[in-house]
Amino acid sequence: MAEPDSLANKNYPREELDSKCWPIFQRLMEELGVRYENWIVVIEPDSGDYFLGLDDYEVLNRARKKHPRAQFFAYRLADNPAVDTLA
Repeated sequence: MAEPDSLANKNYPREELDSKCWPIFQRLMEELGVRYENWIVVIEPDSGDYFLGLDDYEVLNRARKKHPRAQFFAYRLADNPAVDTLA
């Protein structure tokens, strides 16, 4: 039996993953940037769900609990955000 799309493991190339998550990050930066400056935000591109925290491993673990088969993109809520693909 095939898995539903919501549970499918989609392997986006880094550039496509970033392009799907970047608009979500920009919105979050406007909404949360001042209050959560330098926090890490992990974004799941298909649902738009995001997870905030100061510890990247803890944030990624929370994200994986909700979306165990997803890829994520992480940004730091800062003017010059560091970025990373998280599988």
